[in-house]
Amino acid sequence: MSASLQQARVLHVDEQSGWRGGEQQMLYLARGLARRCVPTAAVLQRGGVAARRAGEAGVRVHQLAMRGEWDLRAAYRIARIAREGRFNILHSHTAHAHTLALVAARLWMPKCRVVAHRRIEFAVGRRMLGLGRLKYLFGTTAYVAISNRVKETLTAAGVPEWRIFVVRSVTEPERFADVAPIPRAELGIPQDAFVVGNIGALVSHKDHRTLLEACRVVRDALPQTWVVIVGEGPLRQTLMDKARRLHLDDRLVMTGFRWDVPRLIGAFDVFALGSSEEGLCSTLLEVAAAGCPIVATDAGGVREAVLPDRTGLVVPIRSPRALAKGILTFAEDPALARRMAARGRERVRSRFTPDVLTEQTLAVYRRALRGEVGRRWPVGFLPE
Repeated sequence: MSASLQQARVLHVDEQSGWRGGEQQMLYLARGLARRCVPTAAVLQRGGVAARRAGEAGVRVHQLAMRGEWDLRAAYRIARIAREGRFNILHSHTAHAHTLALVAARLWMPKCRVVAHRRIEFAVGRRMLGLGRLKYLFGTTAYVAISNRVKETLTAAGVPEWRIFVVRSVTEPERFADVAPIPRAELGIPQDAFVVGNIGALVSHKDHRTLLEACRVVRDALPQTWVVIVGEGPLRQTLMDKARRLHLDDRLVMTGFRWDVPRLIGAFDVFALGSSEEGLCSTLLEVAAAGCPIVATDAGGVREAVLPDRTGLVVPIRSPRALAKGILTFAEDPALARRMAARGRERVRSRFTPDVLTEQTLAVYRRALRGEVGRRWPVGFLPE
């Protein structure tokens, strides 16, 4: 049977050892494919959280030590796993996994299609003197961009528009429905506090500094304001020092990484995102699914997750006062906050589910296997 007529058989590749939004999206997709009886497996970092979580979810996992994107031994083993499992699609979920999948396919599995997920707004090849851009121009059958903005960064790097399919990130809305919020006392917060929450890795592009400066302004207007930041990362101490300089440290709770995110969201009055760069930010979908009001900076694909003035407030990046103004708008008008949050929740429930992710990605696989990725088949951008 020719490759164009074969059923999709998908091997996911992700070399990350931790667990962030991309790994969660991969798990949603792998489970969705398995439910549709699409042969599916994943090559994941040996001993990593993703390997454990995927295995617990019933995904067939091959654990492999992957030491960087040019680990030829790892690429060869990926090719061997693909050959033994008769996989015809290698789907990479990170930039380094993209290189490994490309090398595996080009050297040892020339008939295998490579589909690369791109989740970040960062310019392609902005490191290594731009050499990283080369892999985006040769050998990849199709790209899956999580937002129109991410697609724009790929086209700016020279990737043809018709090779890039926009499939937005999703969440499981039912995980956030009717969840009992964590008691504020467990976080050391008074019951009558006004709580501004944030969830995200403590890294530079999440711009927690702008968030803290905005919350200092909010606290000046609302003395009962508290701030809860959920997440871990290299900037933890830097942010604690920043809060101390702002005299905000007595109202700041930094929880570290948590698995009980739905319960934590329930303790927030407002969710505030201060990011300067975002592919889409799947956390916004989770917060919307929980029915929490959102104020977010206009970074990357954020306005595809939050419709400005319809499902939340979107403000300029790197502007603490604009972010503070948005937070105070909801604090002063709870009815407006509830209306926008309700619209956001319904939008996520209808458009941002694992079923939508799976069906749209399957359509990409079918096009790739039929040889229908080319100039004759333009793709375009997704509305709203």
